[in-house]
Amino acid sequence: MDNQKLLETVADFAYILGKAGYFSGDSRADIQEIIYWAKNFEEKNKNTNWNKTDYILEIERYSTNKLIELRSLNIFK
Repeated sequence: MDNQKLLETVADFAYILGKAGYFSGDSRADIQEIIYWAKNFEEKNKNTNWNKTDYILEIERYSTNKLIELRSLNIFK
């Protein structure tokens, strides 16, 4: 896995979640969750042609789904 790409994905998720006001109350757990999401996203999309698929739309879609999951678990309201 390309470290630069992974770091960009972590930064994108952190930005989106911060903008959404996400904070579980445990910043270390939140950071670990974002890293996990980024690794999962990169693995899931390792064969995606980003010249044909909009990266930002996919990042936003993935993070929106994760926020919905967190809300359903009452981790984030």
